Amino acid sequence: LENYDEVYRACAYFAFKYGRLDWLESNNEYWLIRDAHLRDDFNINTGLKTDRIDGIKYKSCMKKFYEIAKVPVARYHLVTDFEAGKAFIDTVGYPVVVKPDNGVGAYATYKVSNEEELKNFYNTKPDVTYIMEEFINGTIVTYDGICNSNKDIVYETSHVFPESVMDSVNDQLDMIYYSKKEIPADLKDMGRRVIKAFDSNSRFFHLEFFRLKEAREGLGGVGDLVGLEVNMRPPGGYTPDMMNYASDIDVYQIYADMVKYDKGFFDTEHRPYSCVYASRRYSHHYAYTHEEI
Repeated sequence: LENYDEVYRACAYFAFKYGRLDWLESNNEYWLIRDAHLRDDFNINTGLKTDRIDGIKYKSCMKKFYEIAKVPVARYHLVTDFEAGKAFIDTVGYPVVVKPDNGVGAYATYKVSNEEELKNFYNTKPDVTYIMEEFINGTIVTYDGICNSNKDIVYETSHVFPESVMDSVNDQLDMIYYSKKEIPADLKDMGRRVIKAFDSNSRFFHLEFFRLKEAREGLGGVGDLVGLEVNMRPPGGYTPDMMNYASDIDVYQIYADMVKYDKGFFDTEHRPYSCVYASRRYSHHYAYTHEEI
């Protein structure tokens, strides 16, 4: 899949053998730009092409769509040099979070808490575009689901991450999160506004928000929601399985029905369970074995 010529030839073969390609989707964050290039080359109009893909792929480009949705977001700076970064921090204060502008999950994402760490970041950062944001002290909550070609919600749910995903990755912590039986009204309202603002037609979606643990000027009070980023694909890891277990459904069947019929065929009110994810790391030694638990 990394070889565009091979992927292009494979799609051309399918077009030759079966007819014009009508739908192409990887459902994977890493391949979103590849998807867009293939849609360009094969004139597939059921998804985003390269002229629109940046809005759901680059964190800095997402900001203007949040503004359209009237959702507060952290102030940011596209990283250039140390002096510019220091000037931004003089405005927002330490700590700040730095991450690739075109990133997947919490990969290569760090919290910078002082000038020494800031210098180290500039001295060691990879040769890719980074975004720097003011640090938000909040709990990550998500609004996940599937929407149709009109951006109407076909399926929706929510998950809560009690611990920071960034810290879990960088500090090798155990990962835990769980689904909500009831989606909070403010999250549902804000999530639906975001879906309407972004190019989200006919997609899985995984929207991340902070629920503030402390008041932040310009963003809100304790308990308010702040936009973090959008991911226009299924939530990662085992989350689709959690969605299935919590509602006794098959989210990929719902997605397939959305593709074919632009709607789902299931009981949207049936959400009898909350599904919990708890992980352990191979590098850690635990009091009990997996089998004992």
